[in-house]
Amino acid sequence: MKKTVSKGFWLGMLAMMVPVFGMTFLGCATGRPPATFQRGAGGETAILLRSDMEFEHAFRELIFILNRHNFNPVMVQPEAGFVRTGWNYQWFSVPGQGGVDRYRVRIIAQFNPGRTQLIINPEGEWFENGMWIRGWDTRAVETLRNDITMAIGN
Repeated sequence: MKKTVSKGFWLGMLAMMVPVFGMTFLGCATGRPPATFQRGAGGETAILLRSDMEFEHAFRELIFILNRHNFNPVMVQPEAGFVRTGWNYQWFSVPGQGGVDRYRVRIIAQFNPGRTQLIINPEGEWFENGMWIRGWDTRAVETLRNDITMAIGN
């Protein structure tokens, strides 16, 4: 016995799918940066370390948390308490399409000389009109501040 699907069913499916694909396409085609991107300087945040935390342990935890969020360290200087990651093009992604190659975020993290604080600077850049526009990412600040504070913060 052959089942037939009504014409109304297919029209209903089409009516649902067109807005979904249209919104996804328009969101990417408008050329707007993510809402979490803030132009200009700013975004630095300081995290006070626990007083019983050894620097070597805090440094290892920092590297682990950065890697967990796909921020891969490219410059690591433990003696200076400094880490810089490579650009992460996957930090902002469109569902079903993955990362947006016009937006990138990297993290610069440095311990103060007394090893009592960690300063995190999440740099973000949006590619527009043939050049990268500098700024920072609010979601990166919030996410990393929360995760790092839970692991090594006071």
